[in-house]
Amino acid sequence: MPIVLISSSPHGLGHKLARNLAEKTGWPLYSREQMVEKAHASGIRLSRLEASIIKSPVINEKLAREKELYLALVTKTICETAVDGNLVYHGRAAHMLMPGVPGFLRVGIGNTMEMRIEQVIKDINLSREKARQYLKHLDEDIEKWAHYVHHETFQNSMTYDLFLNLQQMSLENASSILYNASVSDDFILTDKCQEKLDDKHLTANAKIHLARNAETAGLDLGVRAVDGVVTVTYMPRQEVPAEHIANVLKDLKGCRESICTMAETNILWIQESFDPEGENFEQVTQLAKRWGAAVELLCLDSEGNACVPAPRETDSGLSNQDYNGGVEDDAVEHSVDDKGLSKTVEALVAIGRSAGGFTVSGSAREIINAIKDNNNYSLIIQGNLFLSKGHETSTRLTRELALELKEKLKVPVIASGELHSRFLFGKSQAMKLFGFILLTIFIYSMVFTFQEPILNILGGELHAKFKWAASIGVAVFVPVVAYTYSTVTGLILKLVDID
Repeated sequence: MPIVLISSSPHGLGHKLARNLAEKTGWPLYSREQMVEKAHASGIRLSRLEASIIKSPVINEKLAREKELYLALVTKTICETAVDGNLVYHGRAAHMLMPGVPGFLRVGIGNTMEMRIEQVIKDINLSREKARQYLKHLDEDIEKWAHYVHHETFQNSMTYDLFLNLQQMSLENASSILYNASVSDDFILTDKCQEKLDDKHLTANAKIHLARNAETAGLDLGVRAVDGVVTVTYMPRQEVPAEHIANVLKDLKGCRESICTMAETNILWIQESFDPEGENFEQVTQLAKRWGAAVELLCLDSEGNACVPAPRETDSGLSNQDYNGGVEDDAVEHSVDDKGLSKTVEALVAIGRSAGGFTVSGSAREIINAIKDNNNYSLIIQGNLFLSKGHETSTRLTRELALELKEKLKVPVIASGELHSRFLFGKSQAMKLFGFILLTIFIYSMVFTFQEPILNILGGELHAKFKWAASIGVAVFVPVVAYTYSTVTGLILKLVDID
């Protein structure tokens, strides 16, 4: 059941290779050009979005929703176009699609500039120099598109499973290589991978369903589906129209339950296991209530054992598990230990702070792929991670994960142990506040008690004799006063729940 995503620069040979592979295998073929036509037919203003991305780094909310709707349409189309799990898709950034779903063969095609220039001359009858300039500007525009829409760059080799240089390879041989790779065990959709694909499909359907309904169109919603449960978060200013969300999703195929949460923002909490009765849970929910935020849980399987190859039939080479919307998988879930994820989600639902929960296998790359389509977080909290690696290795890997999440997602990341000191007010903060109040009172009382000698140092006889002493005194004194006073005011604001 291979799905092959082929990326190639415009006016390259990628579309020819995709067609060759489709003809060789009989698998359905779909291209970005068809997707663009479908988007325009669906009312998605893709051309306007592309023009805005090229001209300005700032995209308004309306066009940002268009982007999310377009990506949802792409996901829905890929899932529904695949026949028996087989599909060849070609586009300019195809390998960046469907992040977080393993089992796809993501292919990059290398075409020399001269090859592309010759193709442009044939396609649109430009001179060689104009063709070169045209391709240069086109590549720059596509790079901007990939950066905004997919939060990626074409130079990142980790986004490809296979990269083919067609300068010295025929299309026939390249097609054979792709076929042999795609039918290998590494790129067969396993049961676990199929579940992730089903979740992506349902999420996309829910987004489109909500955007197409008059009562919920235009809302800024966070949507995620896991095992038939669709979790939707909405802003407080949208409370009245959001009352229709549950009713709109009621008839959505594959949705067995919907959970709606009002939240000003989302907090992502990453751990290897969860405990709704633990201290971390209390602190995270306390912060969520203060911020008016919903909490989304990510259970990390750092060993990466979630997608084990499923049995394959010897006659067709396909998995014996047909698409069933996750119904049969639900029947065997009792044997799976979800590390307290479901219980913690239930506890969050009970207090009205749930943004859903899901599991990811691997490390930073898999986490980023799984969440970047729904990246509306104001904070990422890291709990205990990589516990099987030993203390030093665990600390190093956790620190590296935090750095990569900050860099890729542009979201602050803190450890769960820092929550109390950074955002919450407890006994230690009370003692600190009391101490700094006393220090502030002492400093100001000393200043007002010894005004005359201080003024003498700043502008009197002593100043005339020792000008350097006044400069040093001011340089040391002012930062000390500023630090003590700001500490007092910061802790008081934290005490009254103002961050």
